[in-house]
Amino acid sequence: MVSGMFPYAAFETLREENPVFSTLFGYFNGQHHNLAVRGQATSARTEYVTGDYFRGLGVTPAAGRLIDSEDDRPGAAPVAVISFATSQNRFGGPANAIGQPILVDNTSLTVIGVASAEFFGVDPAAAPDLYLPLHTNLLVDGAQAARMYPDGNFYWIEMMGRLRPGVNMAQAQALLAPRFHQWVATTAKTAGERARLPALILNPGAAGLGSLRRRYSKPLYVLLTMVGLILAITCANIANLLLARAAARRREMAVRLSLGAGRFRVVRQLLTESVMLASLGGAFGVLFAIWGVRALIFLLSNGRENFTLHAELNWNVLGVTAALSVVCGLLFGLAPAIQSTRPDVMPALQSGRGGGPRRRAQHVLVAAQIAFSFLILAAAGLFVRTLNKLHSVELGYARENILLFSLNARQAGHRDPEIGTFYEDLRKRFESIPGVRSATLSQSSIISAGEAGGAYRGTMKIGAVTVLGAGVMVVGPRFLTTMRIPIRAGREIDDRDRPDSAPVAVISERLARTYFGNEDPVGRRITFVGDNRDLEIVGVSANVHYGGLKRESPMTVFVAASQFSPDRVTYALSTVGDPLGYLRSVREIVREADSGIPITNVVTQAEEIDRTINQEVTFAKLCTGFAVLALLIACVGIYGTMSYSVARQAGEIGIRMALGAQRGAVVWMVLRRVLLLAGVGLAMSVPAAFSASRLIKSLLFETRPNDPGTLALAGAVLLSAAILAGYAPARRASRIDPLAALRQE
Repeated sequence: MVSGMFPYAAFETLREENPVFSTLFGYFNGQHHNLAVRGQATSARTEYVTGDYFRGLGVTPAAGRLIDSEDDRPGAAPVAVISFATSQNRFGGPANAIGQPILVDNTSLTVIGVASAEFFGVDPAAAPDLYLPLHTNLLVDGAQAARMYPDGNFYWIEMMGRLRPGVNMAQAQALLAPRFHQWVATTAKTAGERARLPALILNPGAAGLGSLRRRYSKPLYVLLTMVGLILAITCANIANLLLARAAARRREMAVRLSLGAGRFRVVRQLLTESVMLASLGGAFGVLFAIWGVRALIFLLSNGRENFTLHAELNWNVLGVTAALSVVCGLLFGLAPAIQSTRPDVMPALQSGRGGGPRRRAQHVLVAAQIAFSFLILAAAGLFVRTLNKLHSVELGYARENILLFSLNARQAGHRDPEIGTFYEDLRKRFESIPGVRSATLSQSSIISAGEAGGAYRGTMKIGAVTVLGAGVMVVGPRFLTTMRIPIRAGREIDDRDRPDSAPVAVISERLARTYFGNEDPVGRRITFVGDNRDLEIVGVSANVHYGGLKRESPMTVFVAASQFSPDRVTYALSTVGDPLGYLRSVREIVREADSGIPITNVVTQAEEIDRTINQEVTFAKLCTGFAVLALLIACVGIYGTMSYSVARQAGEIGIRMALGAQRGAVVWMVLRRVLLLAGVGLAMSVPAAFSASRLIKSLLFETRPNDPGTLALAGAVLLSAAILAGYAPARRASRIDPLAALRQE
């Protein structure tokens, strides 16, 4: 396991007598906290930082000052730095925020500064709204934070450092690794721990933290490869059209050369035309890219307001675009230009129709277009098949007409046992909203249960047998009914399960079958060893697919929220109509109950499920679009090549028809050539598709990379498109007037 987290004592050890760093600073992502400004509460992503954090990163304030060492110590005045966006949204601008009081989880702090607009924290995947001195968590998080500092085996703080001048990475590693090893050895209590001590590894920070890079790099490389293939198809198509155009201007070039024009001058003229065309295409591409970048971000974000991955056109992108346009114009215009300056002057002046090599070059380019198109079609087919597989996953619970939203009353000051009563009263009020069939709550939504953390991570036992691989979900009354999860035996958790009643549990069918076989588990007991709880099994539910669609449906234990007191809950409302239509009533009820509690993560169940497969949806859409585009470009190339070929062979076709050839035979003659080119292209691309498809194996779900059905469908679509593209020139060839063709010849 590799992690960037350390105990606080390790940070202090490396900071003392430090010969390596001019600045060493730490930070801790405190997730979301309630931020109340002038009585209006919202949820704010918070980052706790040490006193040298901003100085080490070289950040300048947009207003006020930033956190320093005096602010990061126990007993210091509680202060905060807010992001530029927060200052605009909550105070109307950076200047208005300085000196203003705010409440963070009911703890009063003063805003001393605003970070610059360009600063988004150290990790763009988790851009903070609020920066607090590290030791402020003693006030905000209380006793939990107090236990974090002295524990040498609790890894929670992350570190960065700026190297001193003249110190390189190898020297820093050599100096710091032994010091960390000496310290971490003092934390080992057993021989097993001493044999597996953590080791310190330094990484360069110039590229930043790579959580977004790790998540999106492989998918974006796949997209980049597809774009490269489409560029190759387009360039081959342009080269094909330029070859045809060069053949059409063959007599013109012969006249120019016969009148004394130099070959370099003619080549320069033709290359100028080619580069101008490519530059115009690049300019139109930039205009299209302005819209395309926004569309890509919209697809990736899937409507999330806090999405932090941004892309924009900058001078680097524009420079690469300009360079590509010029290179493509030169590269694919050079061969036609050189061929145009080497005609046999006398036959060209006599309007002869030779030029076999030129036709062969065109056929090679068409076959290459077909090969590239097949690769893109195959990839698109695999992603679409993956998407269909994900949509067909049996969830085990309702997808439609469910409204989800989260509340955290503990951050607003509510405490046990009142917090349980508060959550239950809210649930009853939500259930009384006209049009709401039923309302329930849980520690997290079903689809995010794996990510939100389990209610219990200790050992569970049934009798003397340890339960392995089961997850615990804390749920409120009628959770199974609201989510439309079938009850196989017994009952579900309901109003009779109170804090003072016997603890109960409902287990999933899979868990019951694994540990009870054919016996009835209702009335049996399951023990939570960590907190010594013995729960009676009162029901068996159908299996539910939670924690992501790509995971196997796990064994589940449902326990009563009234008996486990979760801090944060997610409400689920089963509604008659559009779930979002009830949000106004929900906000009014929460405001009346406690205006200091913000409503977060508002989403319908269907939308949240779709967000878990957002990457697959985006890829299926983009790849399908790329496949259609590649197919259209290849069809244009086939059409242009066949049209040019028919025009060059008009005399030959006229003779064939004068000698009695039927129109069907002429059509087949042209289509046969199209099928031959398509066959050559497929023969080249199928082995490449088998090899390349393995590279996207990790992006697929229940789909083999070399799925025969997908590859066969891609080949059939490509052949059909090729035949359609070649049919118009073939039909035109069959309608040639023999007399007119012979007269022209």
